[in-house]
Amino acid sequence: MRKRVLIASLLIAGLPLIAVSKQKQKESVKEEEVLAVLKSGLDQDPRFAPKLVQDESQKICSKYPSREAMPAKEIQRVMELEAKNIKYPQWGIYWGDWNEGKKLVNSSRGGRFASYGFSDKPTDKGGNCYACHLIEKGVPGGTMGPQLTGYGKRYGITKENMNTPEGLEKLKTVYNIIYNAWSLYPCSSMPRFGYHGALTPEDIINIATFLLHPDSPVNK
Repeated sequence: MRKRVLIASLLIAGLPLIAVSKQKQKESVKEEEVLAVLKSGLDQDPRFAPKLVQDESQKICSKYPSREAMPAKEIQRVMELEAKNIKYPQWGIYWGDWNEGKKLVNSSRGGRFASYGFSDKPTDKGGNCYACHLIEKGVPGGTMGPQLTGYGKRYGITKENMNTPEGLEKLKTVYNIIYNAWSLYPCSSMPRFGYHGALTPEDIINIATFLLHPDSPVNK
């Protein structure tokens, strides 16, 4: 009986705390307060500074809990902004080297730096694609992003239609997704590899070729 009374007393005593907690959650947080917390948690290295400045698309995405909650006009606005940021290889859209694309897909390096005694070489690149995707059959990968196994087959890419206008248009679509996923999927978790300069247009065309080419192990 004593145990029951004690538990009931503790629950009753905790009710005001729960109420206060819910009240605090409803209180608005000022943007400058958020930035202050972020700055306090980052290294003073100036290369971190751009991470604290949101571009227009990020500001739009930050206003909503999910893409599903975004008004159609806001989704369209982000897509328009990000489409303008896409740059293509010097010679336009062409089938690259899927072997080079495979190296970039497999590598987890690139776009990183550290201030505690070492840093990546500027020439080191990588997409770290397996962290989020299953790509080659039998090769472990992540499940955060869509499965890419047989990607070229699903797109209907064959040796006969690769260089047709339709085949090249499909290659361009995949290139756009890798270069700047937000141009098609606003506020996606996928990094905007080309927009942030983590990968060059040539790197991205090689990765797109790796995913789509009939000779690539992705499509075997």
